[in-house]
Amino acid sequence: MAQQLESLHQRQNGFNPTLVSFSRPAKHYRYLNDQKGDWLATRDGKSLFLQGHVDDAAVWDESNGGFKHVLTGMQLSSTSIAIETQCKLSTEEGFLNEEARVGEPSDFSVSHGPELLPSEYLETLREQGWVSLNCVLSPSVVDGLQRVGCVDSYAERTPERVTPLVQDPSVTKVTVEPVSLWLTREYIGTRDIRLGHPPGISALTQDDGEREVQGWHTDFPYLWGTGDRVPVPSGDLVLGMQRNVCVSDFNRENGATMFKLGSHSSESPPPEEWGISNHTYRKGHRAKFGLPYAGPQADLIEAPAGSIVLYDARTWHRAGMNFTTDRRGAIIQAIVPSFIVPFMDTSNTYKAFLNSETCKQVTAREHKELDKLMMQKIVGPAGMFVFSIDSELTERARQQNREAASSVY
Repeated sequence: MAQQLESLHQRQNGFNPTLVSFSRPAKHYRYLNDQKGDWLATRDGKSLFLQGHVDDAAVWDESNGGFKHVLTGMQLSSTSIAIETQCKLSTEEGFLNEEARVGEPSDFSVSHGPELLPSEYLETLREQGWVSLNCVLSPSVVDGLQRVGCVDSYAERTPERVTPLVQDPSVTKVTVEPVSLWLTREYIGTRDIRLGHPPGISALTQDDGEREVQGWHTDFPYLWGTGDRVPVPSGDLVLGMQRNVCVSDFNRENGATMFKLGSHSSESPPPEEWGISNHTYRKGHRAKFGLPYAGPQADLIEAPAGSIVLYDARTWHRAGMNFTTDRRGAIIQAIVPSFIVPFMDTSNTYKAFLNSETCKQVTAREHKELDKLMMQKIVGPAGMFVFSIDSELTERARQQNREAASSVY
């Protein structure tokens, strides 16, 4: 009752965003993966092949004790249709081998797929600059993320002081989630994309009514409202995407992210009168000026755990307010084209992963995708190099900065 009264009080005092709510889907499509993690696909409904990404060609549905290709109607028989089980697949001509041809039977795995076809998501993303992939993550991946994040049924668990990537294979699986990556590549217009920073799981705790809060801003690399790193509009050139993963259910009570949906097309920063992060994080700002704008011109997206909200990084948004006693888990991930210098170095995190036991629990396909996402490469006349932060020069630069800050010049 106390939580309900507090929530009512907050809404009566300006917390009244427009709700955009998504429900848990009644059904999902399926993926059929080989032992390396590649996806079984067809484009003509006759010939089968394996591919390293998910588009419409790789989406199947359960049908008559087997699987039917969603676009072409091609039918496959299967020894199992249960999620996360091994099966043998066959056409009228015989069993499929490891090359997706008729031959010696090979094992495939049945995997949790999306609610809609990737092309349907892409149409929505291009029309409105954002899209919600409802419950696109399997229940087992969500459970692993909640365990690492110490939220929901794992709220009593003590967090480990090591990078989440080495704690559980679910962190790899969400990082390389194929639909959101395909959508990002299509929307940005390049296949060569990188993570802007290492994967991490955050937990938003109950608001205490006093602490400073996040204000309105856009995300990396634009950062309008928090530093304005890209000071001019980029037009048709998309410099970044943001991927918000709902580790817990996201709702208006527990701090779901607030947006000004469609604001990416304005090519302008959020207005200062809404309360931008440059101001709201200053000590004493909340006590003097109150909370950032949260009225009906703002949009709050409610989505079940396992959903991914993917949006153009120019979209105005800010963290919501958690009025509950439960911690709300999330993964906030920036994705940029390779020509953008990342927000944070990912190399040390990736090397820690490569030396971990968790590394042995992911597929060859997942390894290959992580290589693309987490190794920052430069190619020139001397060949290809992977670059990262130089610790000695970093300390030198920090010392110079400290000296400059204390200088009268």
